Amino acid sequence: MKKLNLNLFQRQKKTARSSVSQSYLRLSGVLMFTGILLTGVIMICSAVSNYRDTISRTIWQNCDAVIANISEIYHEPEDIVGLDVVRLIRTSELEYQYRMWLCDEDGDVLYSGDSNRENILTPAIRSYLRTDDFIQIGYYTSDAESAQFCCALRFYLEDNEKNVHQYYLASVSDAGMVQEYSTMLVSSLALCLLISLIVFLLLFRLGTKQLDSQLNEIAAVTEKYAGGEFSARVKLPEHANLYSLACTMNRMAEFIEQNENTRRSFIANVSHELRTPMTTIGGFADGILDGTIPESQQKKYLRIISDEIHRLKTLVNSMLNLTKFETGAMQIHLNTVDVSKLVIKTVLMFEKRISDKHVEVEGLEDTSLLIKADEDLLFQVLYNLIENAVKFVNENGVITFSLTIEEKTAHISIKNTGEGLADDELPKVFDRFYKTDASRSKDKTGLGLGLSISRKIVHLHQGHIVVRSIKGEYTVFELQLPVGDVS
Repeated sequence: MKKLNLNLFQRQKKTARSSVSQSYLRLSGVLMFTGILLTGVIMICSAVSNYRDTISRTIWQNCDAVIANISEIYHEPEDIVGLDVVRLIRTSELEYQYRMWLCDEDGDVLYSGDSNRENILTPAIRSYLRTDDFIQIGYYTSDAESAQFCCALRFYLEDNEKNVHQYYLASVSDAGMVQEYSTMLVSSLALCLLISLIVFLLLFRLGTKQLDSQLNEIAAVTEKYAGGEFSARVKLPEHANLYSLACTMNRMAEFIEQNENTRRSFIANVSHELRTPMTTIGGFADGILDGTIPESQQKKYLRIISDEIHRLKTLVNSMLNLTKFETGAMQIHLNTVDVSKLVIKTVLMFEKRISDKHVEVEGLEDTSLLIKADEDLLFQVLYNLIENAVKFVNENGVITFSLTIEEKTAHISIKNTGEGLADDELPKVFDRFYKTDASRSKDKTGLGLGLSISRKIVHLHQGHIVVRSIKGEYTVFELQLPVGDVS
């Protein structure tokens, strides 16, 4: 059966590794694709912007150069359509691979190179030229099969009689822009894809190798957990992908290990606490039944049996209450409680024991301390703490009570002189079934549950309980409880 479970675990481990690897691959692929896309878009946008600026600047410079050459030839308005200007424009068209138009101030075509060529200097373009040069991309001729650069400039020429005349020069360039854009796009994306693919394969190979190593470490420790060995820990470097998972598993193992130790200790303590009274009850009952105990002493031993049964009942009730506290089944009912009166009432229950040990009680002046609390549960806490103080106070010692309020918090302290507690005992006094060495010799009837239950009751009231002690001098327990609305 164990072998079958281990085989099942191995299959689950491989499935988990495969699932994680696939998830890692998908995530890496998405990130890589997004990176490629963004890189490609940025590169294309940058290239297009630079290309457009370069072409625009080149066309403008070329057109401006043509205008400068026309101004050198120009003397009279008739020269604008003269042979020299026409030859100049045609030469420029051939050199620059442009199609040019020359128009007068009314927009009438003076030169188009082709009598059938439509006039691209529309009223809208001429209106734009009143404020700035016109350089745009679009479709400006009817035979255009791709986007065109159109550059239109307004310029002025002065004749021999100092008269100024306005003219327009426009050019359209079929620069093969779409084809260059497409080539640039394909080349850029192909290059990005190739580089990204290489990087991705390298990173994925490295990542999966590291991931497999981490998964093997986690799987090995998990197998130990499955075998009940919770002392093993997953050891991964802080930069590892699964470091947070390893930390979580280590905390889980610590918690399980602590719970397992607590469970074992609890079972051992309960078994011990139940065995002692049951052995006593069984032995004395058998002695009465078989006549070993004489009739004159039977009443004495029946009283001992009754006390042990009462002790068993108290143990069972305490364990049941402890379970209720831990599962959250215990409900509190808050009412206004006078803590000072409740303390005095509880102390009086130990009056004989206090008197027998000649103990002096201090701090129970006629004061009033009102808080919102569950009176029955608070009485149980005070009873446990006062019983503890009376039990361990030294002969002719002192038990001191202090009841104060600071910032809406009630502070109730119970201090007794005596042997006190060692430093290593202080963190354990609230553990279930814990007894100090001194209490084991002085307290034969205690169960070691009183302080544990008291702490849970205090926590149920949203309060705190603390213990302070100096070995050989004193021990003090302090309750810190919210006062609540007692108006």
